[in-house]
Amino acid sequence: MKSSPFQLAAFGGAPAFRKPLHVGQPILINPETMLADIDSVMRSGQLTNNGPRLQEFEAAIARVCRTKHAIATCNATIALQIAARALRLSGEVIVPAFTFIATAHALEWIGLDPVFADVDPHTHTLDLKSAEECITPRTSAILPVHLWGHVCRTQQLDELCRSRRLRLLYDSSHAFGCQQDGVPVGNFGDAEVFSFHATKFVHAFEGGAIVTNDDGVADRCRRLRAFGISGLTEISDVGTNGKMHELSAVAGLHSIATMSSRVAANRANRMVYACHCQSMNGLSLLSTPEGNESNGQYLVLTVDEQQFGLNRDQIVSLLRAEGVFARSYFSPGCHQAEPYRSADSGRHVRVPLDVTETLSKTVLQLPTGPALAPADAHKIGLLLRLLHQHAAEVRRLWSGSENCLQYHPSDPARPAITVREVVHRDTKLREAG
Repeated sequence: MKSSPFQLAAFGGAPAFRKPLHVGQPILINPETMLADIDSVMRSGQLTNNGPRLQEFEAAIARVCRTKHAIATCNATIALQIAARALRLSGEVIVPAFTFIATAHALEWIGLDPVFADVDPHTHTLDLKSAEECITPRTSAILPVHLWGHVCRTQQLDELCRSRRLRLLYDSSHAFGCQQDGVPVGNFGDAEVFSFHATKFVHAFEGGAIVTNDDGVADRCRRLRAFGISGLTEISDVGTNGKMHELSAVAGLHSIATMSSRVAANRANRMVYACHCQSMNGLSLLSTPEGNESNGQYLVLTVDEQQFGLNRDQIVSLLRAEGVFARSYFSPGCHQAEPYRSADSGRHVRVPLDVTETLSKTVLQLPTGPALAPADAHKIGLLLRLLHQHAAEVRRLWSGSENCLQYHPSDPARPAITVREVVHRDTKLREAG
């Protein structure tokens, strides 16, 4: 293991991991069994259009969530749009500024105005006071996010929406299989939306789902998912094509069947990371809110630059050079991304977003899941300790190498070398020779 900052890959040393470790590494447990299942679908003659495997997958989702209805879709962005249309949302919808940009884009794409509220500094979920300050006569709904699998303050949000006659739709992309006080995510608000993207805790290669206990909302979602068709030829709504196909449903079923093994792996890795964080000032493992049962999919750290000695972006860059492909979700906040940053004054932002601004500069995520052995988590912890213990020397090396830091050869963030640069370099080499 590395003992000196001079050995760090960013400064020319060999990467600690030749094969990179990813946040949200897609997992296929027992792929041979799944491939046999896929083969049976390929031979069945039905690949889409509400096939039997899709119906089986929807039933499995409803069992996990203990909800009446589950409507699977091709992805979670489409699911959010379908749910918003099924709930007949209009005007403005309040969303947290600290979330994946798809939450806002899904609304903007169908003509709604996302209005950004701040988040709680401890849970990173929607701050109620901030959300309430965003409400105007044009507000039709609040769209909170169970970020990192941390369940929002559902009772208080329900009371707020009832008192102001607003719809309550949850983006639950991070929270499949999570619970609050024994109640599974999926039972809150008018409806909730899950993501089954390949990087999620449960995945269907790509996919999403709407879950609800409201019969009317479920019926509208099913029609909207399939062009608004309500019978053999009758069209009752302006719908879209949001259907999930049979092969994704098969992947989703196999992923649900192996949930417990992934939860166990996430917990084991979290314990290793927690032990290392306890020995370092300035690096804190985000705690799970009281009463929550998390799937553990996201391993979230907050960085105090003054105490740790390095800032979040430096840590992420140094780890990525080692093959630890840490992430910095969600930087910048949604309000700083186009088109929201340049929109009309006050259209999207009308309250201070101080917590979002801080989190977007201080939060990082580390790899976890079954693809990461606890021994590898320990190795990552040792790398972090090296950075912490030699922070002053690392800063000195950084300042001297900032324009020529080394990247991991597999890092997609590695700057591309253009053909012109290659020709120029080769010409200089020939001239020198």
